[in-house]
Amino acid sequence: MHFASITLDRRIHGKQPDGHPCHKVLPFDVENDKGIKVEIIQCCFLGKDLGYSMIRLTDLDRTHGPFLDVKGMHYNEYGEYSINKVSNNQYVAIVMNNNCQLAGIVAESGCFLTSAIPYDDNVIEWRVVAPHKTYLKRLVNRMREEGYGVMVNATQDFETENLLTPAQDRYLHAALREGYYEIPRKISLDDLSVKLGVAKSTLSVAIREAER
Repeated sequence: MHFASITLDRRIHGKQPDGHPCHKVLPFDVENDKGIKVEIIQCCFLGKDLGYSMIRLTDLDRTHGPFLDVKGMHYNEYGEYSINKVSNNQYVAIVMNNNCQLAGIVAESGCFLTSAIPYDDNVIEWRVVAPHKTYLKRLVNRMREEGYGVMVNATQDFETENLLTPAQDRYLHAALREGYYEIPRKISLDDLSVKLGVAKSTLSVAIREAER
């Protein structure tokens, strides 16, 4: 397998696209409503044209509660979303959009996107795993053909030492299963260490190493 870190500029030929596809799913006009700060925390792709994003919403003037305090899943022509309140004026939206061009490109390439962390509204850092470096080259070339700015920061073949240890694998899967990575967290590191019967310091180091 082959690993790569990629910096992607989602502006096509340097021009701002017509909004983020995931923004269009939200129940307000992101471009014109300046009372809400919208920040994409992370995104991934579930299949051809299907994007999946976690978005932080900050109600700056505290007047948007009526349409942010919604329960359950909601659907529209662009996809589906759910919104959860995490503080007095902050919310986290989980958004699935059905018109993501980048999702289609990744799906066609045969690569796997393991994380997508935005630097700002335009520039995103991707971590990609490919069966072979030729798959990665196919992905990069395809994005450049479509007009996206792409820079490959680092590549590396997976060796045995890159894999998780049995303990790291067990702890990380337990953290995911018990809701340690959910927002808000369903379990603390202290409670998770008790549940696993391991010292908190040992668990913390193992999880950090597994994440890295």
